Amino acid sequence: MKKLALMVGAAALLAGQAVASEGFYVGAQYDRHTLKDSEDGISVSYKLGSVGVLGGYQLNENFAIEGRWHTGVQDKSLSFDDFRAKVELSNRFALLGKGMVPLSDEFSLYGLAGYSHAKYRISATDGQNSGRVSLNGKGVTWGVGGQYAFNDHFAVHLEYNDLPKAKFEGESSRASAVTVGFSYKF
Repeated sequence: MKKLALMVGAAALLAGQAVASEGFYVGAQYDRHTLKDSEDGISVSYKLGSVGVLGGYQLNENFAIEGRWHTGVQDKSLSFDDFRAKVELSNRFALLGKGMVPLSDEFSLYGLAGYSHAKYRISATDGQNSGRVSLNGKGVTWGVGGQYAFNDHFAVHLEYNDLPKAKFEGESSRASAVTVGFSYKF
């Protein structure tokens, strides 16, 4: 909670420094999610894909507020003899503060911090029985990235996000994503 209060305080300070770079923007992204389980020294990793949209408001050249929504498009299937399982991302949304450091007129580095909620589904069958469970990952998220602006309106970005752990009945899986996308500022 203290971290969130610090973020809000920093946002208020930066909002008072509005410059010509302010404005609304929208965009699209592709995420490559990784869910990682470790148990008894054995590590299993699931790679999932999602597409999403984003919208935000850049308060000045150093700070923006952004919302994101993603839906899964690439699942992970496993099979061993009669056992079959599928891991999928249902959806993910995030509300983020974005602190930017321009290195030139075109290129900037940025950091993200905020709240994210992801819902994953796992379905399995062994030939006789089948079942489905949902895992939820919600809480503080952070990320780092770089953005290249082709002009005053169009930019592309690449980033890494550390997502909240996906949890189900006391078990949890580490979650992260590598994201590539573009944005258009009005």
